[in-house]
Amino acid sequence: MDEKVKAILTIVVTAAVNVANVLGYAQDADAWVNVVLSIASAVCIVYSWWFNQNVTPEAQQAQLVLNNLKNERRALELKED
Repeated sequence: MDEKVKAILTIVVTAAVNVANVLGYAQDADAWVNVVLSIASAVCIVYSWWFNQNVTPEAQQAQLVLNNLKNERRALELKED
């Protein structure tokens, strides 16, 4: 996770916990920061996996087209040598 995103989330959660403490709801800021950062990390992992894998039928079709283009290019390069 990007350090800038982590810092922003930490500030937002800490501020929210401080407001909750002022309103009478005693909360531990560190625990909430850990929960939010864990959830954000999980979201980043799923996002990264989803967009780097051929999960959808469209992505699988696009991968086949890309593979065919790469194979044609290699074949042309071999003919030129």
